Amino acid sequence: MRPITVLLIQIRCKSDPMAAHELACIQRRLSTRPCRLQVRNIFLDKVGPAELHDADALIVGGSGQFSVHDPRSAPWITSLRGVLDVALERKLPGFGICFGHQLLGYHLGQRVSTDTTRAELGTVRLTLTEKGRKDPLFSQLDVDFMAQTGHSDYVHAAPSGVTVLAENDKVATQAFKVDDSPFYSTQFHPDMTGAEAITRYLAYQRDLDSAQGVESASGVSERVTLFRAGTDAATFLLGAFLELIPK
Repeated sequence: MRPITVLLIQIRCKSDPMAAHELACIQRRLSTRPCRLQVRNIFLDKVGPAELHDADALIVGGSGQFSVHDPRSAPWITSLRGVLDVALERKLPGFGICFGHQLLGYHLGQRVSTDTTRAELGTVRLTLTEKGRKDPLFSQLDVDFMAQTGHSDYVHAAPSGVTVLAENDKVATQAFKVDDSPFYSTQFHPDMTGAEAITRYLAYQRDLDSAQGVESASGVSERVTLFRAGTDAATFLLGAFLELIPK
């Protein structure tokens, strides 16, 4: 089996403590198939359609602090949308995670908003839609499954030309796939196990407390219990996604 080349685009500033953690998590999830991972960070590297030249697949990762709808993000959002244009035109296999999911929804014409009533933090229950139960990738999940989340932005509704695969009471667009392209995306984090999600949450909280010059917040331990170690069913998705790419 030949190694495939996967381009991972990260949206994490130089000071983000979890850029390396995200990369390590994704590397573990992709270990099911020989894979060469090329990493580009929108804030550290040149990122444009040319980066897709040798790529067999594209992954757009999460973001610790950025929103696709923030006007301050506009210059680099334009670059990322250029990458998506080419990927979708080429029907390149792709996967958007959290921010990457919101970016895809935004790119396809749907509204993305910051809304605390739709925010999720921790391990949450999700349900496959009827079409999700028939999808070659998502049908490998139980109809009801658990996954890791951490977001306050969400895609309002399914963009035209996609099929919604998973939902819950908070967000009806938890996962979808572009109808005419092998491009998936999830609001939740299939890159992380429950234990890895706890590690990422604690690192962000420590970094925030340090920046504010305070001791660790008293509520941290309580919020950590929102993540459940061992709830790792969704972590197979990225590796299974690679298996769909022709050998």
